Amino acid sequence: MKTATFHASVVAAMAIALLASCGKSPEAAKPAAPEAPKAAGVSETKLDAAIADALNAPAPVPASASDLENEAKAILAKYPGKTAQDLLNVPEVNQKLRNALAKLSQDKPLLARINSSVDLAAQIKGLEGSAKLDLDMTKYDQARTTRMLQAVISEDPKQIVSFLVGEIGEAAPDISFGGLDRAPNGVSIVPNPAAAPAKPDLPD
Repeated sequence: MKTATFHASVVAAMAIALLASCGKSPEAAKPAAPEAPKAAGVSETKLDAAIADALNAPAPVPASASDLENEAKAILAKYPGKTAQDLLNVPEVNQKLRNALAKLSQDKPLLARINSSVDLAAQIKGLEGSAKLDLDMTKYDQARTTRMLQAVISEDPKQIVSFLVGEIGEAAPDISFGGLDRAPNGVSIVPNPAAAPAKPDLPD
């Protein structure tokens, strides 16, 4: 969350600096004009309004599905030899993934949605106790990789959760009724020993 807040602060500061620079340029371009004092006053008023707008601006409009798809395809074209797992670490994707995960960590309903999907799949599979999602993305085809990238670069935790829940749902028949340890889409539901309570040490 601190990373997201810091990022927003930097963007706001840059926006104000750019607006200030643009606001001062007309004054420098017309130093000898007789109307310079009046123009400067108008410029300052507009600058103040622009800064106020920048500080109180609403959240940016989310990118459309077509824009996200085009961006995902551009990333695929730039890194033709990388797997979906590898692509999560390229600069164009990694920071957006961090931003989305920071938002997701603060959204309890969305986290609960993932957990409930994993728990349901574990119950169908017959696992007892805590379970976790084990996702292998190294064999994704281009279509699935594109969908994954679209979810991540949107920086929208809802899209990431929708992607993961969809993957779990698709895998459920294979890992439960089909008896596979890992579904063709790379999903596996496995025991989560880390969530088990620690056993007390017994005296020898």
